[in-house]
Amino acid sequence: MSWLLSFVVAILTGLVGMLLSGFVANLAVSWYRISSFEGGSGYFVVGMALLGFIGGCIIGLVTARVMGAAAPGFAKVLGVSLGIVVVIAGGVGGVSRALADVEPTIDGAGLYLAFELRWPATAMRAPADFAGAGYARLGSGTSARVIRKWGDGILFTDDAHLVEGRWVVPGVADVWTARGSRLLDIGIGDSSLAGFLVPLPDHPGPNEQEWSDWLPHPRPGAPSLPDQFTYRFRVVKAGEAMRRETAGAFEVATGILSLFNVSGTTRKAATSRFHVTYKGAPIAGLDTVGAVALLPGASPALLVRPGGPQEGGTCLLVRDEGGRATLAPIGQCTGSIRGELLTADSVAWHGVYDRVVPPGWFDRTTFANVGLYRLEHGILDTRTLTFTAVEAPTEPYPINGLPPVGLSPDESHYVWFTHDGSEERPVLVVTDWRAQRSYTVPIDRARMRYNEYQQIDPAWVAYHFEWRSRDGAPLRLTERPGFTPLPYRGDRETDAKGVISSYYLRPGATELRNAIVDAMVRELGAERMPDELNGYHQVVRIDGKLVKAAVVDGGGFISIGMDYGSVDSALMKTLADQLDRLVATGKYDALFHLDPKPNEP
Repeated sequence: MSWLLSFVVAILTGLVGMLLSGFVANLAVSWYRISSFEGGSGYFVVGMALLGFIGGCIIGLVTARVMGAAAPGFAKVLGVSLGIVVVIAGGVGGVSRALADVEPTIDGAGLYLAFELRWPATAMRAPADFAGAGYARLGSGTSARVIRKWGDGILFTDDAHLVEGRWVVPGVADVWTARGSRLLDIGIGDSSLAGFLVPLPDHPGPNEQEWSDWLPHPRPGAPSLPDQFTYRFRVVKAGEAMRRETAGAFEVATGILSLFNVSGTTRKAATSRFHVTYKGAPIAGLDTVGAVALLPGASPALLVRPGGPQEGGTCLLVRDEGGRATLAPIGQCTGSIRGELLTADSVAWHGVYDRVVPPGWFDRTTFANVGLYRLEHGILDTRTLTFTAVEAPTEPYPINGLPPVGLSPDESHYVWFTHDGSEERPVLVVTDWRAQRSYTVPIDRARMRYNEYQQIDPAWVAYHFEWRSRDGAPLRLTERPGFTPLPYRGDRETDAKGVISSYYLRPGATELRNAIVDAMVRELGAERMPDELNGYHQVVRIDGKLVKAAVVDGGGFISIGMDYGSVDSALMKTLADQLDRLVATGKYDALFHLDPKPNEP
């Protein structure tokens, strides 16, 4: 066979290899859940197709040259070459499919394992006695001792109830693969409660959609099992009702589509759709619901956003009036229903804003405090279930996600923090939501001290400002005369386990950094060590450990900490306490400022 025909065979084989490789790669995108973020899945398919083309060309050329020596026909050489490519592609695809974690489905929908965990009859600790969030996870492995990977799940400890004197707690876990043995691991916080090998077939069917017996069973001929945790299960299609909660005459059924983690909490978040009924009957206009929140009271009401989980639309106030459910629009909203409590009570404020509410569940938390709330397009009074349409002010430009930090005694004005054109000009903005007008009150940064503006709360506002009314004029927020400036304090960077890795002082620059390092040597017994990074790190040794101080120009603060991997949390806590006491004396107050900016040419 001539070289020209050999190259023709190579090109044709390469093209077939490219098509087959692209086809298998496209299947692998779903088998291996390759993310489409920034085009990742597309690049994968294109890359594998190019490899298939190159490999096919090589196979075609080698086959043509080897077989060409025996002078077979062009069609036969091409057929053998294509056959080799097809066999290789089929083998690669088959092995890839066999090793992939492909989730089983029913009617094209993914599956969740709904279960109920039953406490032992002699259990001394109720579910509420355990600290932390409930969890569940379904693992896949070759046995109960060898688990390759765990999936997501949740134990609904809030739904714990007594059945014949025994606690029963429901939960769900993602059936994320058809491979291997399934181990269900259940616990609360740091306490592992139980683990079970679930007799779930690789591809569950209608039989598994019914509740199983309480498991485990004793082996045939074996004595009865001791008093222990038991469970029962069934599979539920994604989006079908997996959790039912009641509020007065309303029932909210939650159908989970996916589970995921959110920062700031150990509780799982979800993408869900909801079905809301009133006295067991559907409510007209609420066929598909993407978010639901409870308004507690003698006659509970709901805030509901019709539509899909991430869609936008008109939110509705759903009330129980005269034996029927009434719906009233309260403006547009998107995603989860967000409400910001308007209050001057710092304890209530922190109770609301220091917690994270995972999305995707029937929200009983956001509106738990009865009072005024700022919604996306108005003010809701949950005491009277009345809504006033008000557009939030846009000048000065609000800081996204920062809640209001004060409320006037007559509840007509709320206070919020922002910057008036520059971070060097912090202000409080007072909005009269009834008259729909606002004014600003300047913050004297040198006397009204805070580290980061996220730490400003109603107590801070009340310490520095007061509400005054003169000659019958409306209340106005003014600076409180004669207040004593609060002492400076440092911020502590702490991880989820309470380990302190760094200590920050704001605002601060070179003078403050140098003074603090000098104080650690003179007053805290530290040993001065050579600087590092051309003086960026000033280093001291305390109890044999190196502590480094630096000026972080971009953030306008000084950082004191230890290198990653060598952090001594106990030492850092002691040092932070000592430094807080030092700066509280006031002797360093004049040094809390930024370095002057160099004159620009």
